Amino acid sequence: MCLNKPRVITHFSFADGVLIVFLIFLIIFSSIATYQKIVNYDYAIVEIDGNSREISLANDAIIDLGNGQILEVKDRRIRVKESDCNQQICVKHGWLRFSNDAIVCIPNRTIIYIPRKSELDFITH
Repeated sequence: MCLNKPRVITHFSFADGVLIVFLIFLIIFSSIATYQKIVNYDYAIVEIDGNSREISLANDAIIDLGNGQILEVKDRRIRVKESDCNQQICVKHGWLRFSNDAIVCIPNRTIIYIPRKSELDFITH
């Protein structure tokens, strides 16, 4: 009795290995290149009780907001370095780098975000 079983390749040739390694590097490189499209933003907006204030991201600084929070600006990023709120969620959030990021501290009534440079996300043709 003869069964038609498909042939299973049990080994790879050198060319197969090179192709697989090339594809892995291509995927990793394109992922990193896509993720690293960081726009250098000029400022962040800090809102405390509805009052807005711009903070420059151009120079490294430590800023005391006067409401129990201390901000740190470094390498065009911003974060809450210290806060007197109980859960420290705003401190644990980490650095803001992108326009989609925001830090909200409800006990201190503070919102920190980086505004978009443009109203358009992208244009298609």
